Parts: sequence; C-alpha cells; structure tokens
Amino acid sequence: MVVLSGKNSGQLEVAYATTPSGSRVEVTSLERTLIDITVRPAYAGGIPNVLEAFRRARGRISMEKLLRVLQALAYPYPYHQSIGFYMKRSGHAVTDQELVRQLGTRFNFYLGHGLNDVVFDEEFKVYFPKSLQ
Repeated sequence: MVVLSGKNSGQLEVAYATTPSGSRVEVTSLERTLIDITVRPAYAGGIPNVLEAFRRARGRISMEKLLRVLQALAYPYPYHQSIGFYMKRSGHAVTDQELVRQLGTRFNFYLGHGLNDVVFDEEFKVYFPKSLQ
C-alpha cells in the first residue's frame, strides 16, 4: 500500500474503503487515480505502468467524470494531452479520445520529467519514451 498526500483538492473524488485487515483508508476514484498517475508517473512506478493502468481501466471509467475532475484540479499544464495519448495507446474508445482532443493540443508536452530517447506523438503533441513504441 502507498499513502500519498497530494494536491489540496478538498477531498475531490476521495472516499473510504476497508482494507482486508479491516482498516478504513481513504482512496480516490478510478478517474482521479488515472489523473494523479498521469501528473506524477512515479506514483504508479513509471510511465509504462501508467499506460498499463489506462489499459486496465478501459471500459470502466466515465470520460465525462475524468474530464470534470481534471478541470476541477485546475492544473496549469496540458495534462489532458497526456491522458489522450494514454487513452489512444491503450485502446480506449475513439469517441472518448475525441473528447480529450477537443480540449486542444497547443503545446508540445512530455509524459514525464527527465525523459531521453523520446518519440513525438503528432496527434496529442506528447513526447514519450521510445521504449513504448
């Protein structure tokens, strides 16, 4: 288990769950978790694990909810471009990808800090590790 203390968001998409040992812990919704690991890939163990999380979430998330949460978090960076990239690479519905694309792709953006040996995704304008090809 990993306990994090992140962006002050007024408990946005945070609920309680009971662990197998009976303890009550705070957890985030799947949509919030995907946003959090997109913003900080290290929380998931790195970019390949973020991509795998998006694969596993396919068909289990509400794109409208994810975008509503992302908007409420009000990040100054275009993380929606990274989310769109992950959705495309993990096989999410084209209609969901289009909702992200409608937010625009004005900036070239990196999936994570300190990346080298990168490739550029023209559609979402995101640099990603060549190892993901």
